[in-house]
Amino acid sequence: MLVVVAVVLVAIGGDEEERVADGVPRLADAGELTELEEALGHDLYWAGERPPSRMEVTEEPDGNVYLRYLPADAEAGDPRSAFLTVGTYPVADAVGALQDVAAEEGTSLERSGDAFVLGSSTSEGSAYLAEPGSDLQIEVYDPRPGHALELIRAGAIRPVD
Repeated sequence: MLVVVAVVLVAIGGDEEERVADGVPRLADAGELTELEEALGHDLYWAGERPPSRMEVTEEPDGNVYLRYLPADAEAGDPRSAFLTVGTYPVADAVGALQDVAAEEGTSLERSGDAFVLGSSTSEGSAYLAEPGSDLQIEVYDPRPGHALELIRAGAIRPVD
């Protein structure tokens, strides 16, 4: 599995009294995700609504935001890593950061539409994407081998509507 260290180099906007980035997972609906995206001042990525899954959002103090898709039997904060997860990370020159990781891993970036992608079609775990000129890096995690990369290639990973 690839490990990408996301370094926060941009300031996150928003009213601290209204929004607390405390790292505590909570259930959220699409409307709440839209509000969070507006408060962050940048896009928040997801895989769309996926009923019957429920969405869990975790906003970390460092600006990273995780959206997990939970089945009905899972509560917010479930410790299992068995769920589709989309992370949005503020990273200066996100494409450059992915290029650096690719060089370290001895791989190359793939072009998928307007984005650059780093991942494996055979291993389980994460795939990453970034768009040129963006300071956001997106991580898609799925425990099924190659599924995270398939979602990215299919265009399923996009900003909240």
